[in-house]
Amino acid sequence: MCGKKAYAQSDKEKSQKLFIKNIVFYGNKITKDKIIAREMSIQSGDSINTDELESLLEFNKRRILNLQLFSRVEYCIDRWDSSGIEIEYTVTEILYWLPSPIFSLADRNINVWWVEENHRLDRTNIGLELTRLNFRGRNERINAIVQVGYNKVFNLGYRIPYIDKGLKHGLNFGVSYSTGREINFMTDSNKILFYSNEQYPYQKFQARFGTTFRKKYVAIHELQLSYNFFSITQSLFDRNPDFLGGKKRVNYFELMYNYEYNNTDVRVYPTNGMDFRINISKKGLGIDKDINQFMIYNETSYYKKLSNAFSTSFVFRGRLSFDDKQPYITNRALGYKNEYVRGYEYFVIDGSHYAILRSNLRYKLLDKLISQNIVKFIKYIPVRLYAKVFDDVGYVKNQFPGNSFLNNRFLNGYGAGLDIVISYYAKFRIEYSFNHLMQNGLFLHGSKE
Repeated sequence: MCGKKAYAQSDKEKSQKLFIKNIVFYGNKITKDKIIAREMSIQSGDSINTDELESLLEFNKRRILNLQLFSRVEYCIDRWDSSGIEIEYTVTEILYWLPSPIFSLADRNINVWWVEENHRLDRTNIGLELTRLNFRGRNERINAIVQVGYNKVFNLGYRIPYIDKGLKHGLNFGVSYSTGREINFMTDSNKILFYSNEQYPYQKFQARFGTTFRKKYVAIHELQLSYNFFSITQSLFDRNPDFLGGKKRVNYFELMYNYEYNNTDVRVYPTNGMDFRINISKKGLGIDKDINQFMIYNETSYYKKLSNAFSTSFVFRGRLSFDDKQPYITNRALGYKNEYVRGYEYFVIDGSHYAILRSNLRYKLLDKLISQNIVKFIKYIPVRLYAKVFDDVGYVKNQFPGNSFLNNRFLNGYGAGLDIVISYYAKFRIEYSFNHLMQNGLFLHGSKE
């Protein structure tokens, strides 16, 4: 085991070359050594300068944590002599079986459910999501969802990051089916109108297959082909014939390319670095005439650490979609999932093209690793708290805005909040926001900015 910790080079000491004889991993009872080593910038046989040793070991500690397979990572020097050094990394594995009871809302966010739907318990979904992380110790992921209640969802997915000895190529595939008693069928004055029926007014099915290529650490390419089926009842069609573009059922293939470049320090909640993503997709490949849409989506995030406590973040998201005339179901822009200007969570804005810029100034209140012995598989729980102020701007272009009053104009929301980061997965945001309509309120979110 370890003989000494790494040390920082003093100014008076002359930098020397160190040969890395070996890198050893301890504590990974399930995870294969090669999966951990794949994330590192140093390997056995490399030579490094002594004045870079501490920073390189710390840098690679963060890379290993970014696998999100361990709750704790520590390093030290096991042997150090004239022939070189041996480096030891000790990891604490998390529980890789994640059975998660589902108790979710049928609405877009907590505030809409609480305020506009009077927090009705009959608008909830229950079920079970079972995820097996790090299957076979190779960072594979198997996920199954069975959800019943207001909306029914059945989903099965599998991802293997590497299928070759060089650890560069991967595969993923999945199938999903969903239906429900209620669906949003139209937007009126930037508010969603819902249609409910005990006969389940819609059905949706998707089967997908994709390949990935990751040459180095920071960048990954993905190519995915999916088959999609969507059908609605006659009663839903009568209320909005444009829901599926004048049809009651559509079948189409979608070809999608994703590219991500991520060199951020801590991926669950970055404070330094950049994350660049681009998505290019084509719905309808010529053999199917029901849907025809070409879309380019970009998300660029820049994080800068100003001091030990202060950091800034700038997040841009934007989409171009052609042609401009699309069915209601493929014309969504802001107000869905994580695409919104803060302060406008109660509104939806449909359109072909949109852009958002979110800016944040954050102050770290707490950064602590909590140790407990009650539940052994989560012995170490990292907890971080950040206070922040923020300002967002957004714009949605729509050639057919109807009675929307938020399209084709700049939107601005601003406020203050608290970010809570627990472990390497969970993030919660509590934000008090203002918008240009002179509205304000407290909003709760469980996703990234």
